[in-house]
Amino acid sequence: MSAVYSEVLARRIVELYVERDYSTRRIAETVGIDRQRVAQILRERGVDLAPRGAGRRRPLKVEGMIGEGLLRYLYINCQMSSVDIGKGLGVSDRLVRSRLKLWGIETRTRGQFNRFDRGDVGPDELRPLYIEKEWAAASVGEELGISGNIVLRSAHSGRLPVRAGGSYRPSEAFDIVLIDALYEDADVSRVLMHHGVPSKREAGPLWQRFPVPVELTKELLSDLYNACGVSTFHIELLTGSPTPTILRKLEEYGIDRRGRGGRSPFMRRWHAARRQAAAKSRQES
Repeated sequence: MSAVYSEVLARRIVELYVERDYSTRRIAETVGIDRQRVAQILRERGVDLAPRGAGRRRPLKVEGMIGEGLLRYLYINCQMSSVDIGKGLGVSDRLVRSRLKLWGIETRTRGQFNRFDRGDVGPDELRPLYIEKEWAAASVGEELGISGNIVLRSAHSGRLPVRAGGSYRPSEAFDIVLIDALYEDADVSRVLMHHGVPSKREAGPLWQRFPVPVELTKELLSDLYNACGVSTFHIELLTGSPTPTILRKLEEYGIDRRGRGGRSPFMRRWHAARRQAAAKSRQES
């Protein structure tokens, strides 16, 4: 090996280790020599080597390549997984997850209750069948290949009027834009203001309306669930936390749950107010 070549090789190794933060193993693979020779050259050049097993600082090049804005766009807007993002950018999914944590981007959980993976359908798909043709939620679900529950959940998220009385139209089956009804309720509004919970009336899936869910404190949950009488799904719409998380918090805080079935106190209160308004309107006419 010529002296000139040796000098060029040594400078290249120092550059990769110091400026680009390559590990000795990666340098050895890059330049085609063994790892021990790489370490020897670095020591001869006066470069302090990190203790073996201590790990290496993340390369500045990688930090610049995975910017916060880009990562938020890929992970939140495009709904890409950390593995897919890593493959696309040529880095490990572990690095992607560390950046998500560094920048406070909430990571998605696995399983059927993932608030990001509800199988939401857009209002443009629902409106022709559920609103214009007045199909039942179950029938719309069969047509679109999803469950009736997802139809209703998506309709609420998309601010479509949902038939609160059931799948047909009896005299009591009022249309309800649930998000508006919740925010316009005096008790709910007072509790949200007291706890500093922001108003999120815009249409959109849960993860979009609440990129960061509201912190579920014991006082907030107790006030919403007990004092206001809203359901766990209503709390989901108001805070961005998925229903299973809310149920787990109720148990953790020792807040007794209401029995299953029937309407929540909030919905009974809302129906009673609508009946009174309808009766008064008929009398006046």
